[in-house]
Amino acid sequence: MEELIYKNNLNQDWISFIFFINLIILTVIFKINPPRFKSILLFYSSDIYIKRFSNEKKFNMISAYNILCFIITVSTLCLFLILLLEYNYKTLLFAFEYYYLFSSLILMLSSRYIFIQFLINQLKINHNYRIGILKNFINNFRFALFYLIFLLIVNYVEIQNKQFLLFTLFYLIIWVFYQFRILILLFKSNPQQILYIIIYLCTLRLLPWYWFYILILEPWL
Repeated sequence: MEELIYKNNLNQDWISFIFFINLIILTVIFKINPPRFKSILLFYSSDIYIKRFSNEKKFNMISAYNILCFIITVSTLCLFLILLLEYNYKTLLFAFEYYYLFSSLILMLSSRYIFIQFLINQLKINHNYRIGILKNFINNFRFALFYLIFLLIVNYVEIQNKQFLLFTLFYLIIWVFYQFRILILLFKSNPQQILYIIIYLCTLRLLPWYWFYILILEPWL
């Protein structure tokens, strides 16, 4: 039987601190609204969650609860990118690079959200689009939370690069499935507005990530 091999990595200290901060944030999220936090953990409960919590503050995403969920999502993505670089390129990254990556993602995603909200208000897009945005936010936080647990294990237990990539690929496929499910439901309820959906996918979803790769990630590779 194979035994777990614990990593002896001098670079673990600051990463462990980041995981600890994430744990504190998750505790605060739970304290703010325990029923809401419990509901978001269930993959089948998105529709139930929407019915129960979508009317809070009229879809105001700028609340303490949602901001903390957003921070967890971004932090998970940053930790994934750093561990991915370590596994595949043997790149040793330090705390200041994590903070740089985290700040860049916060800035990019916040700007994208503000722009999307501006377009929604200007185009007077209907209620279903706001539902779609909320579902997307819920799924991103849910997937980030469970993947954060995996990254925590990876940080302390040595696993093969192939295992890391296979699990990540499998998890990514599930995430893409849920994203397409949201888009399909949105299209069914708004077939006449397919042009808006295509523009949203090509510009507001994909283009920022392309520039993020070019400006931030590519110099590290």
